[in-house]
Amino acid sequence: MPNPSIVPITQPRVPFLNPETGFVSMPWYLFLLSLSQLTGGSEVSLGDLQKGPPSLTVDEINAIIDKAAGDLTPSQDGLLAQIAELQKQVNALALQVRPELGTMSQLQQDNVPWLQFDTTPSGMPTGVNANGTLYWDDADAIKTLNIVMEDSGEVIQHIGEETYYRVKASATITEGQVVMFTGTVGASGGLRGAPATGLTSTQSEYIMGVATQNIANNGWGYVTWFGEVKGVNTTGGAEAWVDGQILYYNPAVAGGLTKTVPTAPNPKVIVASVVHAASNGILFVRPTFGSALGATDSNVEITGLANGDLLQYDSVQARWENVPASSVVAGTASAPVTKTANFTVAAGETWLINNKSGSSCTVTLPTPSASTGRVLHFQNYQAQTLVSASSNVVPLAGGAAGTAILQAVAGANATLVSDGTSWIMTKYDSNNSLELE
Repeated sequence: MPNPSIVPITQPRVPFLNPETGFVSMPWYLFLLSLSQLTGGSEVSLGDLQKGPPSLTVDEINAIIDKAAGDLTPSQDGLLAQIAELQKQVNALALQVRPELGTMSQLQQDNVPWLQFDTTPSGMPTGVNANGTLYWDDADAIKTLNIVMEDSGEVIQHIGEETYYRVKASATITEGQVVMFTGTVGASGGLRGAPATGLTSTQSEYIMGVATQNIANNGWGYVTWFGEVKGVNTTGGAEAWVDGQILYYNPAVAGGLTKTVPTAPNPKVIVASVVHAASNGILFVRPTFGSALGATDSNVEITGLANGDLLQYDSVQARWENVPASSVVAGTASAPVTKTANFTVAAGETWLINNKSGSSCTVTLPTPSASTGRVLHFQNYQAQTLVSASSNVVPLAGGAAGTAILQAVAGANATLVSDGTSWIMTKYDSNNSLELE
């Protein structure tokens, strides 16, 4: 019958020495202890076993143990019970505090319950500035955990108070310059950046933030999207910046800032504010983008924009659209305008009276292509003809465009509407014999 007091060595085989400590592993110690107890005890302690390597090799010891345990065949239930008990002991050992770790002893656990940082340092602890260092900063303006990100303290992130982009420079970037997005580094997931310049009114969101450090061309570095950038010149030169000054992207200087709001069509982007105006000053970065009409407005649709276009609301499409000025003028009221000499139809004029005496009156009509839908009303006070300066008037009966508008009859009147190519005569008065042409 197998002896249940002997702790078996089960598969997979456990190394005799713990590779992490160099001591006899716990399963082997328990097994040897059970053999010792079974044979009447021994004066050899675990400490004795740990004083030096055994005189036999591990393979020789394993061979001896295999031979000694070969005839031991514990029952399945007994074996499972022993395994369960050993697992409990192993779990308990894993939770024991290791004195050699001091106050960091909790780190040996699989799930660290908490970490306590020293909150007494003011600024970076002396001599602790290697990349990846994590520490508490007790300064009034910070009071948070900090991590050294780059170049042994050149870039330090105040966790929860700053946000960075890490970019590969597609041109040399100087600390404090405004940086714009210039592309990607392919499948690596990296972003490219360069000093912001040449942006149009619809490209304001290319701006990423302000460089936190100098970045060589094709080198990697950090750009602050939100937070402070320190150690940069914030005097503004001739602009003479002061504390609290709001600064914009400067379209006239690559990577530059200005306190003057840029004029359209340059993008209007608030980039930062001056925290401390000095040659070794501080900026607070928080880009805020201005919009371009029709670019980011959900209820505005701008297409084929032309000089003189106006916005008009389309209730069917439920949006604002750009239309020729004539389309808007046609829907508005205007007082009649009397002309006593040759004239050009001005913007906003709809009702026009020819009161030129002594000779025919010539009118220069708006360009049809820029006046689609515009309506003009003409009337004679004098028995003089009214003609167009160009052959762009289609008579009431249709046909080729000509110049005739009103015959030399007082009271004659006509209505013209632009179809985008010509002015079409659509209405007439009985005094106007041109209706028969």
